Amino acid sequence: MIKEYPEMHIQKLHIGIHKETIQLVKAHNEYDLHIILHFSTNIICFAILSGYFILSNEELEFLYNLSNTIKAFSILLVTDLWIGFHSTHGGN
Repeated sequence: MIKEYPEMHIQKLHIGIHKETIQLVKAHNEYDLHIILHFSTNIICFAILSGYFILSNEELEFLYNLSNTIKAFSILLVTDLWIGFHSTHGGN
């Protein structure tokens, strides 16, 4: 036998479902935004590094003149570009 619920209970159920749906849509949109930002970061990094190597008249000699901090940052930047340490599956 199906029990009929009062209209107020059904209305509260609809409001709860609506709120949960809004939260899921926001989470999905945030995930999409992170993907777009990470992809854009990769494109920008690739363009900067490519432009620097293409426009540079010196081959690899400039690496010896850089400070250790800049070398470490460059290594992190390149590994982030190719491997992707900014994975969205990390512990945010």
